[in-house]
Amino acid sequence: MKIILQKKLLLLLFLLLVLKLQAQNDCVDAIPVCGNSGYQDLSVLGTGIQELTGSNTCSSQENNSIWFKLQIKNGGTLGFTLKPTNLSINEDFDFFIFGPNATCGNIGTAIRCSTTNPASAGQSNNLTGMNDTELDTYEGPGPDGNSFVKSLNVNAGDSYFLVIDRPIGNSNFNLIWTGTATFDEPPTVDTSILTNNTLNINECDTDGDGVATFNLNINDAVIGTQSNIIASYHTSSNDAILNINPINNTTNYKNISNPQFVFLRLTNTLTDCFEVRDFKLSISPIPNLPTPTPYEVCDDNASGSDIDGISSNFILSTKDAEILNSLSPLQYRVSYHSTLTGAQTNSASDIINKNLPYRNTTPLEEKIYITVESINNPKCFIFSDDTSTSSTFKPLRLIVNPLPVIANNPVEIEQCDSDGDLRSIINLTQAQISISNNHFNESFKYYPSETDAIAGTMEITNPIQHIANNGDSVWVRTISNKGCYRISRLNITIAFASDVSYNQTFTSCDDFLDATGNNTIDNNDRDGISNFDLSPAIDAIKLLFNTSVRKNLEILLFESSEDRDAVIHPIPDTNKYRNTNIPALTPQPIFVKIINKINNNCTGLGTFNIHVLPLPEFNILTPQTLCLNSPSISLEIENPDDLYQYEWIKNGNSSSLGNNEQLQITEGGEYIVTATNTITNCKRSKTVIVNESIIATITPSDITIIDDSDNNTININNTNNNLGIGDYEFALQDENAQIIIDFQDAPIFENLEGGIYTILVRDKNNCGTAKLDVSVLEFPKYFTPNNDGVNDTWTIKGVSSVFYPNSTITIFDRFGKIMTSLGIDDQGWNGLFNGKLSSPTDYWFNIELIDRNGNKINRRGHFSLLRQ
Repeated sequence: MKIILQKKLLLLLFLLLVLKLQAQNDCVDAIPVCGNSGYQDLSVLGTGIQELTGSNTCSSQENNSIWFKLQIKNGGTLGFTLKPTNLSINEDFDFFIFGPNATCGNIGTAIRCSTTNPASAGQSNNLTGMNDTELDTYEGPGPDGNSFVKSLNVNAGDSYFLVIDRPIGNSNFNLIWTGTATFDEPPTVDTSILTNNTLNINECDTDGDGVATFNLNINDAVIGTQSNIIASYHTSSNDAILNINPINNTTNYKNISNPQFVFLRLTNTLTDCFEVRDFKLSISPIPNLPTPTPYEVCDDNASGSDIDGISSNFILSTKDAEILNSLSPLQYRVSYHSTLTGAQTNSASDIINKNLPYRNTTPLEEKIYITVESINNPKCFIFSDDTSTSSTFKPLRLIVNPLPVIANNPVEIEQCDSDGDLRSIINLTQAQISISNNHFNESFKYYPSETDAIAGTMEITNPIQHIANNGDSVWVRTISNKGCYRISRLNITIAFASDVSYNQTFTSCDDFLDATGNNTIDNNDRDGISNFDLSPAIDAIKLLFNTSVRKNLEILLFESSEDRDAVIHPIPDTNKYRNTNIPALTPQPIFVKIINKINNNCTGLGTFNIHVLPLPEFNILTPQTLCLNSPSISLEIENPDDLYQYEWIKNGNSSSLGNNEQLQITEGGEYIVTATNTITNCKRSKTVIVNESIIATITPSDITIIDDSDNNTININNTNNNLGIGDYEFALQDENAQIIIDFQDAPIFENLEGGIYTILVRDKNNCGTAKLDVSVLEFPKYFTPNNDGVNDTWTIKGVSSVFYPNSTITIFDRFGKIMTSLGIDDQGWNGLFNGKLSSPTDYWFNIELIDRNGNKINRRGHFSLLRQ
């Protein structure tokens, strides 16, 4: 038995699509089965009209169903296998077959059906269908059966209805036909009959609205020689499969989107078998293109002349990409025409083969007209137009650029050799002046052979420093600003040339500037770099030549012989030359090359020296200090390296103060001493800063004392430089001349005991130390008269008759009895009253101190007498 399992994929896709889109179908619109193929991934949804009630012995009805009509072409056995796409055992599919030759409305009772639930029946899979091994013709519902029943024996011409239903689950399914019976074949779609072998139709959008009129009937041609086939067109695949809502005006159909898919249905009127194909309606816009840039080439001699403005080097296809701009070459093509009419009509009579070299017929410049058309729709095209002012797409300009004009071929260039081996570095670019009169607007490339010059290989990459022998030749490409070139020959002559008779040495004193001549932090007057005026050398060298040739000579100066040979880096400004690159602490050569300005040939060589002379070397101490309490100081030159002439001035006054190595001064300021080498006249100046200072002047009025306190303090007031203009430091010594606080910047002494002190004020610039004695009073709180040598008497600290020449000190007890009266220089009270020990208790004192200026200090207080 032959089992036909082939299937046309496109039909299945459309069947699948419609079954997914529609909610359900019924008997009246059952899908004809054609082509002996099964179905893949079909879906079922909804019941439509309930037509299975009471029509089967399998106790079920429509839940989610789909109807097929089976028209038998060749009799035999008919079976199928239904495979859910979801393999879950809980996916349950049923089926029912009616016939033969049942009609809708009178379908009768199902002759085959299965409503077995695979999960309830304990099956290992969820497949169902009909085969030749089963004997039963119906089964189910629930656990009854195994989901398969006996296949049918069918006859040619019979028809049957197959209903697939899914009561449980949501899976799609595949349907595979088995057995020997066959179905009618669907019509075939032969696209080879059509233009470009495609159903797709493209029209031109002439007004830019995205809508055009299409004649769909041109695709009727795919029917070919098939009989009993009709064509219909639909806007959806669902409509095409169900054969509903056909497009009525198929000869003048207007698209509703761009692109739009339309569906062709070919139906066999005898078998109802059909084929559905989609195709695309698209609209091509008329391209809007800019004018291409001119196509420029160089003149050639293919016409027999390379100065006639005719060239055979135009390959027009190389302009396609630029002309298409952003258009795809898969959608548009470019053609080139010799006339506007040809471009307008896209005529083949004047079309130019764009892939072959084209020779212009109009010298120097010619117009080529362009047509750009849609490949899918040749009616959509644009042509270049130079007659319309509104057109932005102008013809392509073919331009033939002239070749450079060679003034001399070959050109001779002469180089001077200084060592006689007739081998030298030569600057080939010096010959350009002789090769072309337009050399300033041209570029040049150099090659070792004519073959290389033609091929553009082995270019001499450093023509400025080309090593050559006498008699060598090189070939030159002279290239215009359009890239056009001619080739000519350059012959090299190298001849020995002795130096011209000029050996002047130019001298200049070193300067206090940086290497580039600027005043920066890098200034250096010992680097051997200075400024020179070398222009007298140029004038002097020219005078060595005959007056008839002097005007044609150019004297070039170089810092190295290599630069001279290559004629590179000449000294640009000879009257303002700075020898930055060749420090000349010792004489250094400057290299001379004499050039004939007419042809740049070398006429002679030479050298002369430059020498940067050192400045006087000496030292002088700076800064220095002048003490105003001393008569004067001497400024002295130290360690001069030679005998020099000196001059002293004070900054801001040009009057000379002296001419010796020493200068006696009596006031501060900036002093400038200049040492001059009387032979070289080189000078060096140095500045001496002289600061004024003075010993301090300190008086009691400059002192503030806080005494008889928890923090006895001496404060020296110098806020307004009242001590003097010096820079001072301060120390304190006791009455035994011992320094108890060493020199410090702070003018304050704290936490002092009572006593007589000497304040020392020292000038840091060694102008002297000033002194002042001061008194810090302190009244003891107790004393212990036990003859142990410590606090045996009560006495006031910091007093003496020197500070307080008049004073009264009285001590009395708590009842007011006077215990003793003391003099300012007395040793103090020993605790005795009338020769007897006084009681250990508190005692009072009343003191009046009168200093040397008559100022009075009155103090009252008490203290304790302690017995230990």
